[in-house]
Amino acid sequence: MNCELCGRAITRYHEVIIDGVVMKVCDDCAKYGKEIKKKVVTIRSEQPIRQPQKQGIMNNQFVPSPSPKRKPSLNVDDSEEPVENFGMMIKKKREEMRLSQEELALKLQEKKNLIAKIEREEIKPDRQTARKIEKLMGIKIIEKVT
Repeated sequence: MNCELCGRAITRYHEVIIDGVVMKVCDDCAKYGKEIKKKVVTIRSEQPIRQPQKQGIMNNQFVPSPSPKRKPSLNVDDSEEPVENFGMMIKKKREEMRLSQEELALKLQEKKNLIAKIEREEIKPDRQTARKIEKLMGIKIIEKVT
């Protein structure tokens, strides 16, 4: 165990109040606070220190490996594509609605950066995001490819 004030390893500690906090401190640091108990507590070192067991195959436990995170597909389905100048259409409609990119992102439950990239046409919106934009703004930005 370590002194909670100075960090020194201790085998005996005093429980004292320092600045309203109960602390377990060494003999030297006990003078800085008001002792709760006059009794000094000795820590038994006879008991072996238990180390946490590692999980895994060695302990006959199955630990599944974390599945790789999937990046959401930013492209729409092959049968559908955004219309030409979809970013400009979204930006123009957003400005007509007097919304900032942040406000639009909040209403669509998307990130502001995603809205900005869609408006600049750096990325194409996925199907779900495109549908949310169409529904909220009342514009058509996805068309079927024939």
